Amino acid sequence: MIISLVSRIAGVVTLFISLAGTMIAGEVPRTQVIARVGRFSITAGDLLDSFEFGPAFVRRVSNPLRTHLEFMIDERLLALEADRGHLDTTAFVRTRTAAINEDLTVDQLYAAEVLSTIHLSDAAIDTAVEKSRVQISLRWLFAPERGGAERLARLLQRGASFDSLMASDTTGDGPEGRTLATTLLGLESNTPGFARSIASLRQHQVSAPLRGPDGFYIVRLDRVWRDPLETESGYAHARDNAARTLREARTNEMADQYAGSLMKMAHPVMKAQGFNILRGWLALKGLSHDERLKWKIPSTFMTEAGPRPIADAGEFLREPLVTFGGRTLSVRDYLEWFQLRQFQLKRSSLSAFNASVKQTVWRLVRDRLLSEEAYRRGLDRRVEVRQESAKWEAKLLYLACCAQFQRSIRVPDSLVLNEYRSHRKRYRDADGQPVSFAQVRDELRRDLADRMESTLIFRTLRQLKVSTPVTVEEAAVAALGAGLLPDNRSIDVIVYKPGGTFPRVAFPTIDQRWQTFP
Repeated sequence: MIISLVSRIAGVVTLFISLAGTMIAGEVPRTQVIARVGRFSITAGDLLDSFEFGPAFVRRVSNPLRTHLEFMIDERLLALEADRGHLDTTAFVRTRTAAINEDLTVDQLYAAEVLSTIHLSDAAIDTAVEKSRVQISLRWLFAPERGGAERLARLLQRGASFDSLMASDTTGDGPEGRTLATTLLGLESNTPGFARSIASLRQHQVSAPLRGPDGFYIVRLDRVWRDPLETESGYAHARDNAARTLREARTNEMADQYAGSLMKMAHPVMKAQGFNILRGWLALKGLSHDERLKWKIPSTFMTEAGPRPIADAGEFLREPLVTFGGRTLSVRDYLEWFQLRQFQLKRSSLSAFNASVKQTVWRLVRDRLLSEEAYRRGLDRRVEVRQESAKWEAKLLYLACCAQFQRSIRVPDSLVLNEYRSHRKRYRDADGQPVSFAQVRDELRRDLADRMESTLIFRTLRQLKVSTPVTVEEAAVAALGAGLLPDNRSIDVIVYKPGGTFPRVAFPTIDQRWQTFP
């Protein structure tokens, strides 16, 4: 999609900062501790945020907020169990805790350097409201190389139908993935450079080929119309939305500028040999054999002992990849950073693949510069960072505990076969005919493992609730949940933080597994 043409550096930092404030809900301050589980505390704000961004099934039960809190307590009890088992020292917990702490610290840097400088005038907001009323519908053709885009442009000039070219274009995301309906404000906010490129287009006009990060785009502006604002309340709502959108756009733009200034001062330089080794390693792990042959990406490099496969020689990973500000990062440094993030690299063409690899290298440098500056200022010692890091630590310890339970479970073949024989009538195909044991064996094994894990968790929690002190301020919880009724129409929505230094779910909340917990 065209939205992917711009990278949003600040992510949801604005949301993070606003939710860290001192909102009052049900007359209970967000900072008030409403539950303690061993060394972990849960504030009113923690509960409200976890509930707001948590799974929908809790909203369908009676007393939803109190039920949600009970699951939060259960997860922290299991986190304490992981603590006792020294799972806090595992690579899974250590690396992710450090990455999230780094990201939260950089959020504070953005707050200090970017958010504090954002000021919107009434005139700017009024202009944004007018742009929010302008609705735009557009489509585009995509070509990974300039030559392909120019060929499409020539066909259009000779009278070829845009619709037919779009239907025959198999290099993009399909016709549905090459269509966008938005507002002028939304387009300018999410993809400012792209919006400027098509600003002169009139309705039904087609653009010249436009360069994007992964190839070239030819855009057709299908329709432009203006929405009416008929009521005073409608205008007030539109003004609030426009101000929010404009503030986020200004934040992202200034965050981009700030990160760019750090990059410019550091003057990063990518090393050709290191990049070729990195590209070969990523291709070996992420591309098919045919793609590597087609694009002629080597998997063997020369050493003093002669040519060796890249996968067999650890010395390749020590090769310098990029230098900046008197420092050097190796291929191994990149791979350790990349493994946690698992960015999706472009595969539409060789040039797109190369470009996406380079973009991630520059992002590594940017992340390192931002985190170094944030830690140099001591922003990791701020209360907001410590509190948010503690919540994530509890979540990661809980996940590590569950993973250990899963590793300890063994489902013998005899038990699987006995389950099949005991409930043979349940296992039918779409026509109602019996299915063989071989057809359902793996499914049965997974179901039994899930049941055994749930039983293990239930027994562990029962023991922990006897041995671990848990206190709940019931009056405060009741005040927070006053008027909150079950909602059978609620749906699951995941809030994702794509920017910063560690893309992740924006807020830790309870696991979906509790929906089927006994």
